[in-house]
Amino acid sequence: MSIKISDIGSVRTLVETAIQKGVCDVVLSPGSRNAPLIISFTAIDAFDCISVVDERTAGFMALGMAQQTGKPAILSCTSGSALLNYGPAIAEAYHQRIPLIVIAADRPKEWIGQGEGQSIDQLNVLQGVLQETYELVKESGEDDVWYNRRQAQFAFETAIKRSRPVLINVPMAEPLYRTTLWSMNESSISSQCVNSDQFIGDDLLANLKEKWASCSKIMILVAQHQPDSNLTQQLKIVYEDPRVAVLTETSANLYHFGFVSCIDRTLEMVKISDQSMFVPDLLITIGSNLISKKLKAFLRANKDGINEHWHIGPEMLDTFQSLTHWIDADPAKAIAQVRLATTEIESDFSVRWKGAFFKAEQRHMEFLQTAPYSDLKVFEQILELLPVGWSLQMGNSSVVRYIQLFNQLQGVSYFGNRGVSGIEGCTSTAVGAALKSDKPVLFISGDHAFRYDANGLSFESLPDNLKVIVINNDGGNIFRIIDGPQNQASGEEFIEHTQHKSVQKLVEYHGVEYRFADDLISLDKELLELVDSTSENCRVLEVFTPREKSPDILKSYFNFISNEN
Repeated sequence: MSIKISDIGSVRTLVETAIQKGVCDVVLSPGSRNAPLIISFTAIDAFDCISVVDERTAGFMALGMAQQTGKPAILSCTSGSALLNYGPAIAEAYHQRIPLIVIAADRPKEWIGQGEGQSIDQLNVLQGVLQETYELVKESGEDDVWYNRRQAQFAFETAIKRSRPVLINVPMAEPLYRTTLWSMNESSISSQCVNSDQFIGDDLLANLKEKWASCSKIMILVAQHQPDSNLTQQLKIVYEDPRVAVLTETSANLYHFGFVSCIDRTLEMVKISDQSMFVPDLLITIGSNLISKKLKAFLRANKDGINEHWHIGPEMLDTFQSLTHWIDADPAKAIAQVRLATTEIESDFSVRWKGAFFKAEQRHMEFLQTAPYSDLKVFEQILELLPVGWSLQMGNSSVVRYIQLFNQLQGVSYFGNRGVSGIEGCTSTAVGAALKSDKPVLFISGDHAFRYDANGLSFESLPDNLKVIVINNDGGNIFRIIDGPQNQASGEEFIEHTQHKSVQKLVEYHGVEYRFADDLISLDKELLELVDSTSENCRVLEVFTPREKSPDILKSYFNFISNEN
């Protein structure tokens, strides 16, 4: 069967490079300047192409896809402001270390700034949230072909190796719709970057093992991280060391009984007079962005007590102003090497942290037994009924913070846009993730964030494995939880921005099934139907909760835990 693609040489180069690198997921947004790219990608069976009109939605859908596959997804748009609309998703991908390959069509360079429509300086508009930027040229001879192949190879390898977004800018002159017969150019050379095993060098390893052996209080803190069975196994081993306390957030995707997985409520058990006994001599951090503001405040306030802080991973992070070593290595391999150091030091550090964790767990359960209907009670109900084997997409702000208060569920994967922590693309990310997941996906959103990303539901083939819960507490309820906004006269209208509206019409406009609950009885019934394995089609469950009572109940919850005596 004959295949026709664009006759523009730079487009052919991109298509062939993507095939060589095994990148097959392509999210296309309609346009004319990028028509050569659309024509070419959609003509070849090697690519799995979808069309998404809204570029902001498209960007987050691609992010969700790459999040699940671990491979880059290609994004392609027309010229001008279309590229700007990818900005929020590219920023999130950059800070989450998710690979995206953004291919932006452009006007020829000589026409930029000359009154041509849909033309801006595309090379520089997203500086700061791209790993690298590349630009192809018009292929008029062998040197141009060689240059474009080299640029494309570099771009794809950078996205793959660094696990971050890159931009390939492709100026194209008219005519844009001419095609030519195509077959894969087998003679084109594909470069490949070879990664090392990322083991720690001997000299540094000896130094780190000496420090490991000499410390009596070691905290291993894991923040946002992709599921990693090797890392889980290594942490299970060091967990047996009485000097080691392992703290994990839900987004760390690590589970073991005894890991301190509910950090905020656990810290409520740590009295000011006892803080020094909970501060580590050696702090080892793994993963990217930490959610817990309480832990950030605790470790920053006690940074003088931290003698060593090692961050293990591909990026230097000094979250607590205490960093002594950045170890650019695979965390599981690094822990496996360092833990072999022997020590005879006795310690109760692990016992102290686990004791606080289990005491907080007991107080947590006692409070919830009599807690009235509220956001907190709704999250308890949701997480109790969430089946093993599901994937959970967490909305930002209050949603992710409430989930942090409950024990991590074994067999459930946790994801959220916590790179930049914006609300603008949570729904679209969940849609993209569900498209590439073989698991049922539950997305929990606040009402503001859900309205903000309503176009996430506009995709014509919404995946059946996606279920959505919208917690509607009439606005940005997070601003009633954190200190400050509720004391301002302008808070309700301009900061919290209350909005007494249901999302029903919005959901039904997109042709999605809508259900609602407004008390524990109706919530229980709707949740059981939502997670039923026989439930087909995407569905949105709107849960109405009390706007003013929920924050007060949450504050009472923390007071109850901290006042155990």
